[in-house]
Amino acid sequence: MENATEAKISLKLFWDTNADKLVFAEAGKDFVDFLFHLLSLPLATVTRILKEDMVGSLGKLYETIENLSESYLQPNQNKNALLNPRAPICATEIPLMLSDYELHNRKSYVCSNCNSFVADVPNLLCPRCKQKMSSAVSYVPPSPANTGFPVDRGFIKGSVSFIVMDNLEFMPMSTKNLLPLLRKFNLKESHELEEMDLKLDSRQVMRLLKLSLESKTVFTSYYQLLLSEALKNACNPM
Repeated sequence: MENATEAKISLKLFWDTNADKLVFAEAGKDFVDFLFHLLSLPLATVTRILKEDMVGSLGKLYETIENLSESYLQPNQNKNALLNPRAPICATEIPLMLSDYELHNRKSYVCSNCNSFVADVPNLLCPRCKQKMSSAVSYVPPSPANTGFPVDRGFIKGSVSFIVMDNLEFMPMSTKNLLPLLRKFNLKESHELEEMDLKLDSRQVMRLLKLSLESKTVFTSYYQLLLSEALKNACNPM
């Protein structure tokens, strides 16, 4: 059941109704930040998120390593570090995908003797004093409280709108960028475009992630998926 209080990403699609083809999507900071964050995700994290629905063999590879006995690994290797790699700090703030839980529970380790080095895994020997680095320390993310100035999340400034293409190429929303696009589709009147407002929840952004790995027409594929589900629901009412 969808959580009514769950944050959602807003997106507006513009369709050429004559050709039944997407012209472009209009997006703000939240969606473009989402696109930036996708590239920062480790491959194993993407596989874990989409494991049941992945096209290709990575899902099975992940499952095989997941089920492999630790006895086959070198003593200095950790299977969990491979299956659940630390996403970059910025990636832990992906809207609707990876919660801040991973960020705020991220631990590093120092030795309690000299505190000169930090490690991602516990009990390594400190290069300076040779004591075990077993004292856990937590990561502190930037915030207005500890920086003294406002800290905006993500990559993009909040006041900018963007044109996003079907293949996820994007550019700032401007007359300079928009007019050539309309000419490309032979669109001269705004009424030739049909607008569709989308509010993407966690399930839907997972779908977009999956489609971005499968298709060069992400929004068109997503739209067709919505139509297929609507038709199925109409034919099989509750």
